[in-house]
Amino acid sequence: MDSITDFFDDMNDRIFIATFSKGAIGVAKEFGLGLEINDLCISSNLNPENREWVIARIKKEIAAVYGEEWFTEDKSVRRKVFFHGPFTELTPAAIDNRAIALIEERYRETLDIADEFGIKDIVLHDGYIPLMYQKSWHIKKSVDFWNQFLDSVSESYTFYIENVFDDEPYMLTEIVDEVCRKNFKICLDVGHANCMTKGIAVEDWMSTMGNRIGHLHLHNNDGSGDQHNAFSEGSLDMASLLKVCVPNCCKNATLTIESRDAIQDAKFFQKLL
Repeated sequence: MDSITDFFDDMNDRIFIATFSKGAIGVAKEFGLGLEINDLCISSNLNPENREWVIARIKKEIAAVYGEEWFTEDKSVRRKVFFHGPFTELTPAAIDNRAIALIEERYRETLDIADEFGIKDIVLHDGYIPLMYQKSWHIKKSVDFWNQFLDSVSESYTFYIENVFDDEPYMLTEIVDEVCRKNFKICLDVGHANCMTKGIAVEDWMSTMGNRIGHLHLHNNDGSGDQHNAFSEGSLDMASLLKVCVPNCCKNATLTIESRDAIQDAKFFQKLL
């Protein structure tokens, strides 16, 4: 376990909590965790008529955990915050050019709100839909989309692309390799990998993706569905997974607790460290 304690040497810098988790704000404040903001996950929250209340909600969440000093011009007092971007009906491998235009619009709206706060770390879904797209198509069209999109935005952002319905680690690995940019990384969601994969252990996802992993989403399930259970409630051994992950993912990798009621998972890290 020494390698894990060395890796996560500071909960404040490495470990985040998803704001959809029950009591997330209180848990983050109590345990010194960071925030991954989920208010933009539902695409319609980015509509112009919703902009004011969404920004107010995000500001309230950040202030509740980090304090009002987070909003000062002195960026040295700011801790990292993640945005989880929109994913509803958004797939970068879409066939319809109007769908692609909508995806670009939603992502730009996300960055516009991120700029309100100076947030630079954005999680986005890879959008793979099984049976809808051949894997070779998904890879090619995703690479085309991301190259075009990344050419048009500042390199100051880092994008972490998350697996959802992927049933193996190779597609997303190939996409990240083909795009080949230092600000384009993988967000490995171990819960999604566990319930979508037959015959490939989550440890194999980790070793395949290796240092392309810049961020992780951690939650458990019994393999039958995306249950977002606590670490202790499912078929994954989270401590063992971390032992495999730490030597493989990039040295500055971070993680987000994504269980629905995360206080016991915060305690897991407190005991671990």
